[in-house]
Amino acid sequence: MTKAAAHRSDFSSLAKQYAAYRTSYGDDLFDTIASFARASLADDSIDARPASLRALDLACGTGLSTAGLTAHGYAVSGVDIAAGMLAQARQSVDGDCTFYEARAEALPFADGAFELVSCAQAFHWFDAPKSLGEIARVLKRGGAVALYWKHALPDDPFETRAVELMREISGRDDPYNVSRSLTDRFEEFWSERRALRDHEQWRLPLELSFTVESFVGYHSSREIARFQLGDRRAEFLTRLQKDVAEMAPGGSFAVKALQYLFLARKR
Repeated sequence: MTKAAAHRSDFSSLAKQYAAYRTSYGDDLFDTIASFARASLADDSIDARPASLRALDLACGTGLSTAGLTAHGYAVSGVDIAAGMLAQARQSVDGDCTFYEARAEALPFADGAFELVSCAQAFHWFDAPKSLGEIARVLKRGGAVALYWKHALPDDPFETRAVELMREISGRDDPYNVSRSLTDRFEEFWSERRALRDHEQWRLPLELSFTVESFVGYHSSREIARFQLGDRRAEFLTRLQKDVAEMAPGGSFAVKALQYLFLARKR
């Protein structure tokens, strides 16, 4: 068994890279989530709107999505399995938020506790049926769930180079975007969730600004790179640094990306 195959995820050890190099989502994504989530509260059949809307941010990491939710008026409970990530979130996120160490498959909250459950760039790590069962349990009647990712466009030259390098070094045909493979087939899976209704899918363009350092730093923060490459991860990052510096002699560049957003309501 190779060291890559034997790798066990340890997101706490990536907390500093996440804090330094991970980027958030566009305001349009959080606007879309907030609009969808609030729409059901205007329905007379739904309980009266509380003074403070409550959101649960699953796998909140260093709090990028938590900050987006608090900026839209939510009181947010962020949960993550990685204590190191939560420590970074507590330092960096202002607003009405608290953080807990917990798994999406076993949430330490009461039934119907939240008006919104959010998960950014992490659902692919969960046991989907168990986590969706927990999401439905902690949502109030008519509450909303938002699952979202962002990925560089496949034909972006910087993304292309990173994928080519990963494929070459790992020896895998599909080396990198586990989460992208999920979003590509998620519509059918999503529409079958019987506890949820009013499914919507959105594709929202986004442009990400990078320097050579921050682009390589972003890829150093990707758990899938450690998982696939093992001892050859450093080689990947060194070669990526060299190639991207040649591609962007000015030192900075933009990567075109797409935000994938899946929305639904609890029946």
